[in-house]
Amino acid sequence: MTSSDDSAEAQQTPSPEEVTPPAEKDYGKAGRNLPAAIGVGVGIGGTVLVSLLVYPPAFLAIAIIGVLAATWELSTALSRSGADVYRPLTMTAAAGLVLSSWFGGREAVWVAFTLSAGIIMLVSLMTGRPNPVKEVSLSLFALTYVGLMAAFIVYILHQPQGNLLLITFLALAVSSDTGGYVFGVLWGKHPIAPKISPKKSWEGYAGSTVFAVTVGICMAVFAFHVPWWEGAVLGLVIPAFATLGDFSESMIKRDLDLKDMGNLLPGHGGVMDRLDSILPSAPVVLVLYTILPGFITTG
Repeated sequence: MTSSDDSAEAQQTPSPEEVTPPAEKDYGKAGRNLPAAIGVGVGIGGTVLVSLLVYPPAFLAIAIIGVLAATWELSTALSRSGADVYRPLTMTAAAGLVLSSWFGGREAVWVAFTLSAGIIMLVSLMTGRPNPVKEVSLSLFALTYVGLMAAFIVYILHQPQGNLLLITFLALAVSSDTGGYVFGVLWGKHPIAPKISPKKSWEGYAGSTVFAVTVGICMAVFAFHVPWWEGAVLGLVIPAFATLGDFSESMIKRDLDLKDMGNLLPGHGGVMDRLDSILPSAPVVLVLYTILPGFITTG
């Protein structure tokens, strides 16, 4: 065999890297890179907390950045289904809903949402897209899931003591997620819905409730000076809807064969992987704040 034949054979022989793809790093039962997750979580949480305590309007910029990133991630993921989401248009509309909530209140949000839906359908009609019904439906789903839910969060901030209301809500959501993670890692044995999210356990849900009720009572008593049971109600209800939000995103990812919505946040995945429990809970906590005495006064 000549040297040229040896060279040709060497080029045809796959390298070990080509034969065996690099294995994902095993983080054990924790399931994530904890140092990175804690660092990113503390950094984002600290930034949000400082903005709400020092200059609440600065939270608007944080919200818009988060909404744009989350809408991009969700739209990109949904586009794996075979129909493209109108990403730039949907992202712009989602940011517009947040701005409408800040400058015009809830009435402006519904006007902006209606106009955005009409524009998305009109663009689909004028451009002759191949799957218009599916593409419009996916675009409106992304707009509702991210943009409309985020508009409720900004609306809460606009209420009297809005920064404390929003801090309480975010503390409830974070404590629910943290409690679920801790109890799930330590004692989780009974999955709630193994076909959707096998790592979500009843033990984890109990931890979510314990942590959230504790935070809810503390915030109710010390921040708003209302009876402890009102904080307990918040702590009981929010984990239920936060868990439903987790399951909703898990179902989407499982259907689209995705592990995470993105990779912008080391140790967490994508922005949507952090907002999946917060966004669906926003309108729920707004209703609770309205009906429970001492949080939002309507008179």
